[in-house]
Amino acid sequence: MKVNAPSREASPTAGRVRLSAHISGAGIPDDEVVWADVPESLADGLTDRLDGWLAWLLPHAFESGEDIVLDGPVDATLLRNAHELMEVWSCWRPGKRPVRVEAEMADVPEPLGLRTGLFFTAGVDSFYALLHHDDMVGRHPEWRHRPVDDLIYVEGYDISLRNRAALDRKRVRLQSVAAETGKELVTLATNFRDSRVSLRPNAWGPIVHGPAIVAGGLLLGRRWDTLLVSASFGYDELNPWGSHVVTDPLLSTSATRVRHYGACANSDRMGKTEFLSRSDVALEHLHVCWQAFSDHNCGRCEKCFRTLLALDLVGARDRATSFPAGTFRLDRLPTVWSKKELVVRVYRNLLDQAERLGRADVVAVIAECLAKSRDSC
Repeated sequence: MKVNAPSREASPTAGRVRLSAHISGAGIPDDEVVWADVPESLADGLTDRLDGWLAWLLPHAFESGEDIVLDGPVDATLLRNAHELMEVWSCWRPGKRPVRVEAEMADVPEPLGLRTGLFFTAGVDSFYALLHHDDMVGRHPEWRHRPVDDLIYVEGYDISLRNRAALDRKRVRLQSVAAETGKELVTLATNFRDSRVSLRPNAWGPIVHGPAIVAGGLLLGRRWDTLLVSASFGYDELNPWGSHVVTDPLLSTSATRVRHYGACANSDRMGKTEFLSRSDVALEHLHVCWQAFSDHNCGRCEKCFRTLLALDLVGARDRATSFPAGTFRLDRLPTVWSKKELVVRVYRNLLDQAERLGRADVVAVIAECLAKSRDSC
């Protein structure tokens, strides 16, 4: 598998610069090109190194068992980390082995960025990371961490590039969050998830999406000293997953540290929900729904239901104005119930909280669904 040296040109979208690279290899069409658009105003933060491209394409090389050759320099730290990253994946993906990565090793340090960026989708995890990180930085000046400077949103991942209207509405919402929290919104765009090297859908969740998120940030390697990735799971449930407390930091370079943030709270989903429920900004703009891959919450899918149930238990459901009114009813849980172990764990956590709060109605409906899941095994 080979990644040609990326070209840089004006994007078809006004105010953006496009980086694009031709990808070749076994099973990859001859016309395969992966591109990314970055704001023209941030072009001085672009690196000439292929760090982001390695992050994007290493999962495909690993899954296909094909060595990867990059036609250009890659940060020395990231090159060394790449093998260890694949060693972790090998433990998760029986029968797979690390492949060889060939690239010019860039030993000269990049100009160091001074900003902290947080990949931000306005979900529970990213809102918690934003609010909790800055709160902790204020409480612990001895850590010498910066507050979040930039909220980074990558178009083309949770909402398709083809749904321009939804992306525009999402950007307006994120811009409001940035303005109300004193941050700068950085919007990137890429066709990576729609490309034939993204391993979508089979390996997108288990392997690809963590490196894919970080790749966009590494393109602007001269802007950020630190990139924060919001944790999906807690330290007590370290399941193999594309974004993980073990693997995300291995995407760091000598100039940019990648931090997986919030795993200390993920085992207590209620604690995380209660924390962000103190923020009117979060409750106004919270977006958790992937049902239609759009910019709004449907209010009816399982993910919307569990979020609304958690907000109900902390007394904040009526203030969560980003969800349509009238869609939440406890008796709907059996119709949206999922037997996936990761989802069941969330409901066990909600059950514990409901018992502590004396919410017999919630306890009854969750207990019934859990019992049916056990009986069907």
